[in-house]
Amino acid sequence: MDSMTAGSAMTRAAVEPLAEIAVRNAHAAENCANLAWAHLESEYTQDIDKVLATLATDAPLAWTLPNMFSEDGGLTYLTGQDIPEIRQQYENLRQFVQIWDWQAILEIRQSWYMLTHGVVTTKAIDTGETSRMESVTMFPIGADGILGELQIGDVGVQRENRWPEVPQGKDDIPLPQKRLEALSLHNTYLAALRSEDVDALVAAHRSDCAATIRDYTLDQSRLLNATGADGLRNYFESLFQRYRVRDVRLVNRVLESWYVFAELHWLVEERSSGRSFEFCTAETSPLDPDGKFWVRTGAGTDLVESD
Repeated sequence: MDSMTAGSAMTRAAVEPLAEIAVRNAHAAENCANLAWAHLESEYTQDIDKVLATLATDAPLAWTLPNMFSEDGGLTYLTGQDIPEIRQQYENLRQFVQIWDWQAILEIRQSWYMLTHGVVTTKAIDTGETSRMESVTMFPIGADGILGELQIGDVGVQRENRWPEVPQGKDDIPLPQKRLEALSLHNTYLAALRSEDVDALVAAHRSDCAATIRDYTLDQSRLLNATGADGLRNYFESLFQRYRVRDVRLVNRVLESWYVFAELHWLVEERSSGRSFEFCTAETSPLDPDGKFWVRTGAGTDLVESD
């Protein structure tokens, strides 16, 4: 934190006591979690109308799930951005699988999203067999419900060598090497964002990557649905043509051997007008066996004009 940023933070704290900020943030995080868990528990009913009733009514929606079985064999995303589209995705899924339980082993509760990493229990419609799968899901939150469900499915779960070596003796405590590798990769990605290095951003991903994230080249909130390196390159080139990046700051981060989640605080300048804006993004990115980002899914806040 530079001196100007530190000074601004101290000034705000002097105006509003830190305890009051902490309590207000706790209330917002609790409300966020209540809305997210209401949605999760509605899934167990297998009643699509009850599931849709947990969606927010005040803002654009976003629902994503990687499609590992597209006709051309490539990795693409299934998406929904309004009630009819999301209903159709649930109707399609419920022909094959039911959701029976979700056990979250990690929860990050913020004022505008909840991230969960855990184990889902599903039931196959054709066989009646139940199974459990590890995954990561993020729920952006609106005023009266969730704004969507952003999933990575089982992408990255089977990453080779995802576990550190087991101890060889009683005094041998292995370091979390794979998580350190994920840290290095994400730090490189952040540096590329700050320097607007499109080549480095593309190089951090698989050539057949897929991304469904908020599209900040548009004025209204919509999902980008990009496939492959060319799709990712086109997006970042367009983004940096519209905005000059002043800084990208880390808010929250989770590093696992097979995925990275990060909430980022962006400070940008619109090139055409010279106006300054800030916004936050929160994205989950699984890693492939070669240590490349496989897919990228997430949400972002609206822009706030700043000095």
